[in-house]
This record gives sequence, structure tokens and C-alpha cells, in this order.
Amino acid sequence: MSYAKDERMLKKILISIINSTAGLKHAIVIDETGITIMSQSKFQFSNNNISVEKIGAIGGAVFMAGEEQGQILGYGGIGLQITEYHSGMIFSMKIGKGVLCLASEKNVQIGFIRAIMKKWAPKLEKILNRYLESDQDVINKELKELFNSDTISLL
Repeated sequence: MSYAKDERMLKKILISIINSTAGLKHAIVIDETGITIMSQSKFQFSNNNISVEKIGAIGGAVFMAGEEQGQILGYGGIGLQITEYHSGMIFSMKIGKGVLCLASEKNVQIGFIRAIMKKWAPKLEKILNRYLESDQDVINKELKELFNSDTISLL
């Protein structure tokens, strides 16, 4: 599948997830470093200082820290991480080379959100791994060109 098709599929899945139940506000796919790959939101932020990218970066860092903590304790990887705040919740799940983060209102059906995430995780993992792999191929090609003996002499 092509890079553009993978992007369209990721977008369609995020739209399906965000529209699956009331109370979901944001669906974010990030890579393991916390960079937002794609997101879908129902609402705009009223505070311009807040962005989906910030939520993704922080959510990824918290998820990876929790995963490391589980490894140290001998618990293994995280199946699902739920962070409950006074006014909302964040759900995070590992999907291959990335993490799916869902931000919601406080009064959502946790079991339903969990089921939705588990339903879409295998498909998202497959697409995301292929999507990120194609990124790596492009980076490798550009690095080879950069360090090609012909281009080095131009520097």
C-alpha cells in the first residue's frame, strides 16, 4: 500500500474511533518518540496555548515511562493505560511502533472505550508499522545520498 493510502486509512480509522461514542474529544496516533503522526478531534481547543501535538508528546512520554516502570517491576508491557483527571480521562495503548491516545470527558463508558481501542489496535498497528517503515526507507535513501562521495566533494 502507498504512503498516501496509509494516511487515508489512518484518518478513516481515527474518524471512526472519535465518532464511536459520545464523550471522546481527541484521537491521536504518535510514534514511540512522542511525535504526532495523525490526530482527529471533535472539538477545537478554546485555549490557543494547547495543541494536540503537545497532548501527544506528553501522552507518549507518560506511556513510555509507565511501560519502563512495568518492565522494572517485572509486570511486562502495558495493555492499556488510563489516566483519570478531575474533568476528563486519557486512554493510551501501544500499537506496534506507536501509541494510540484517546482524550475524553470524565463520564465515558470505560469498557466501551477499551473495546473500541482493542478492536482497532491490530489494524492501526499494521498500517502504522508500514507507514513508519516507509518513512525510514526515505530517510535511509536521503542519508545515502548525503554521504555519497560525489555529494561530499561539493561540501
